[in-house]
Amino acid sequence: MKARFWSTGLALLFGVVLAWYLFYTHQLVSAVNTDAAALSRMYARVFQGLSSPQESSDAVLFDLLGEIEQLGIPVVLINAAGEPSGAANLPFVPNLNSSVDRERVLQYAARLDERNDPIVEPGMWEIHFGMPAVVERLRWVPWIQAATLLVIVLTAIWIFRSTIRAEQERVWATMARESAHQLSTPLSSLSGWVEILRMPHVERSEIATDDRIAIEVEVDVERLNKVAQRFELIGRRPKMQRVDVGEVLRRLEDYFCVRLPRMDRSIRLDVDTPKGLAPVAGNPVLLEWAFENLIKNSIDVLAGRGGRIEVKADLAEDGRVRIRFRDSGPGVPAELRKRVFEPGVSGKEGGWGVGLSLTRRIVEETHSGSIEIARARTGAEFVVRLPVMPPDQAV
Repeated sequence: MKARFWSTGLALLFGVVLAWYLFYTHQLVSAVNTDAAALSRMYARVFQGLSSPQESSDAVLFDLLGEIEQLGIPVVLINAAGEPSGAANLPFVPNLNSSVDRERVLQYAARLDERNDPIVEPGMWEIHFGMPAVVERLRWVPWIQAATLLVIVLTAIWIFRSTIRAEQERVWATMARESAHQLSTPLSSLSGWVEILRMPHVERSEIATDDRIAIEVEVDVERLNKVAQRFELIGRRPKMQRVDVGEVLRRLEDYFCVRLPRMDRSIRLDVDTPKGLAPVAGNPVLLEWAFENLIKNSIDVLAGRGGRIEVKADLAEDGRVRIRFRDSGPGVPAELRKRVFEPGVSGKEGGWGVGLSLTRRIVEETHSGSIEIARARTGAEFVVRLPVMPPDQAV
């Protein structure tokens, strides 16, 4: 939220600076055009004075003096005696009859010489001049641009670091939630077996034999070990090998079928995998994690209402292995279909939005496959496609 706020603020700052820069540039262009018009009038006035014998030279010079004053260029004229005899466009109005003002004009002329060398006619006069107003304004443009760019860059760096920090915190929170989500099924199952073991032998034997309970406890312990292996693979390049998708799905079927609700509002899981399905190049631990997330997602949706989950694998027309996960639940809301794989987005009340985003990462980024939501009349259907491993490829 903070990153979004500062990103918006940075965009607004950039917009304001851009608008100001365009306005300032427009003003400079207008000032240059005004100076060009004044120079054109000076040219026309001189040409008129030279071509018309009726024109008084004093009148022409007086008009030229007015045009020069309109240009805004500070000018100081010093005579052969070293005294100022004329001045225009100074930041103060001098009285050349006053010795104090004459000294002030000479000091200002020295300041003008720091920027421009005076024009000297030996034995006659010296002209000390400054820059036009438009040039004075142009001098500040590079500094303003540099300062603005520096502010934007520093702000962008701060936003980037804040975003990275927030993303790291979100990743830690997400992984903590996913850890709890992954551990919940085997821990709940172990708790159930413990409750069964506390029952009298006669009641316990009606549910399962001691050997059967021991086997299922071992399965749950193995599941906990798998969860640890999954998190060890995060951030590493997983080892790829030839994977039988049907075998992975059948293992999940054996694990979940024993742990699904069987009483009121039961959930039924059916897995259909043909024999001889082409293998894929993948990591069995990660693929099982991805498939498990899709099945658990359907289980969570059907919890309390009951229903059916169908998982079917086959070879699609495009030559890839296709696995369809379909349930009889309420389906994915239309407003979430395009965002359901994004981290933090969940259609379940109290959902964390972790499982599907992690599944997409495993399928698309790790295994170069694809996952999408199919259009189903009822329920939800997720379709995973994985490239088939070439027969001659060694992994």
